[in-house]
Parts: sequence; structure tokens; C-alpha cells
Amino acid sequence: MKRSYRRNPGMEKINQVIPKSIHALGKKIERTYQERFVLARWPEIVGEGIAAHVQPIGIEGEKLLLHASVPAWRNEITLMQMTILARFNTFAGFEMVKELAFSWKKDDVALFQASGRVQAEEADEQEAYRKALREMTLTEEEQEACEKSVSLVGEERLRRKLRHISLRRKKREKALRVLGEKPCPQCGKLFSGEGMCPSCTCRERRERRRSIRRHLLDLPWARYADIKDHLRCTPAMVASERTRLVQELARRIEFGDWESLEAKTLVMLYRSLRPEQLTEDIVRRTLYDLRREMAEGTVFRPFPKRSEVMKKTAKRGAKSGEGFHVSAPRR
Repeated sequence: MKRSYRRNPGMEKINQVIPKSIHALGKKIERTYQERFVLARWPEIVGEGIAAHVQPIGIEGEKLLLHASVPAWRNEITLMQMTILARFNTFAGFEMVKELAFSWKKDDVALFQASGRVQAEEADEQEAYRKALREMTLTEEEQEACEKSVSLVGEERLRRKLRHISLRRKKREKALRVLGEKPCPQCGKLFSGEGMCPSCTCRERRERRRSIRRHLLDLPWARYADIKDHLRCTPAMVASERTRLVQELARRIEFGDWESLEAKTLVMLYRSLRPEQLTEDIVRRTLYDLRREMAEGTVFRPFPKRSEVMKKTAKRGAKSGEGFHVSAPRR
């Protein structure tokens, strides 16, 4: 009996029409569209907090070029590189980039500024700061305080230099306060925004991640619901630290090791199982599954074509001898 495939009637959706139209324009234009589409979703990929300080410049070959407003954020992003790459490529639907890089080349920064990601408002802020600095004056008390701070320096030339630096720093602080910046509650550095300054925010995030790791090592079976009442964290942070611990333990365990404490800890981390739930069979199967997944690596599977789904479903239907209908996979 000949089998028929039933298609969904009606008009195609806009998110299906646009990719098809761009694909018809050629590979180069399609690639440019894909890159810009994913770059525009950067805040969704890394979160609004990180996106405020680290922005993408563009893609060069298989490198994702980034710009960080503060050096501390470069270290933070480096620690999160594997997670960010996985999420970026997942949004793309295929392995678009393989590594991250921070660029300070003039051409890249010019491209970054021209692209609108820094935008004109940042230039306006710089101009407002320069204007406030030019117009700023110090009171006699403030000048005397700067003079007193360098009075113990014996060499006249060095004392004048230090006095000049002290006066400029004081004027800078007053100008920044006029523009609305306030001291960080942790280190006292002036910055704009809420909470802590970027450096202290990065430091606090690293400490939170260390706390999560310690908690997972003490209680490997703990899930986010078990940890959130004890530590300030997010589901993404817990998942990221769990993945890092699993990878570290998996590299240390030898093949055929089912009995060691590290092997059982790895299984508890990977499956979120308590000690009393472990059996020899579960440990063996879990370690086999984990080794296979690590050997295969991260595979980014784009949505399958309709013809591929129809062929696979036809094979399953032929084996079972049952009738079937196929509808297109939805994005």
C-alpha cells in the first residue's frame, strides 16, 4: 500500500520565509545574516549583566572578537569561555566560532564604534566628562589637603609632580560625582550604575563560583533548588560549575575504575544521585555514557530538513507496519 505524507496547509511563517529568501541570495550574504543575527542576541547569550560590560565586535574566521570595558571582565569571560561558545553556537544552530579573543586593534575598535554598539551616547558621556573636568575648580581646603598629602616628599621636583597629580585626581573625582557617579561600597572606586563596580562584581562572581564548587564537592547530588537557599547563585552558574567539576573528575579517573570515591562522586555529580541510590550497574552505565559524550564532544544539531524527517519516519513506520502522518518540525 502506498503511503502518503500529509502536509500542514496554510501560509508559511515569517521566520521560515526570511531564512529561505536570504539563502537564495548566496552563501556570503547568508553567512553575514547568520553572524549579525546571533551577535544581535548577545544579551540573551551571556545575560544583561555581562553584556553591559563585554560586547561583541564581530567574527573573524572562527574567532569571536570581543571588547571589554574593564580588564577584570576579560578574565571573567576567559573562565566562562566554553559555556559562552556553547551557547553562542547553539543560538547559531551550528558551530560558528571555536574560540574567543579580545581585540584592541584600531580598525576593530573603529568598526566596533561605527557598528552602533558603543553608540553616540558613550561619546556624549565622554564629552560631558571633559567639559565638567575643564570647568571644575577646587576650594582652598581641598588644595591645602592635596598640598599636605605630599608635604613629606623631600625633593622639590618630585613634590611638584605629585602635587599636580593629586590636584588632577581630586578634580577628576569631583567631576565624576557631578556626572552622577558614586563610590563602590566595597572598594570606594567611583563608577556609574547600581551595586558594585565592575572589578568588585567580577571578584564577587568568582567567589560565588568557588562557593558553588565547594558545595558541590561536599554534596555532589545537590541541585539548584538545594543550593539556592544557602548561596547566591543562578541555575546557569550551578550548571556551569557542575560541568567543570564533571570534566575535571572524568579526566582523572582511569578506565575500569568503578569503585573509587572519585568515580562515585563523578556519578553523583553527573546524575544528581544520592549515595544510597548508587548501584554498581548505575555507576558502570553512567561512566560509559559520560565517556561516550566526552569523546563525541559538543555537537550542534540544526533543525532537520523536512525530507530527512519524512525518511526517518517512513523507516520507522515500515518496521512497525503502522500508518503515519508527518508534519514539518517547528523551530
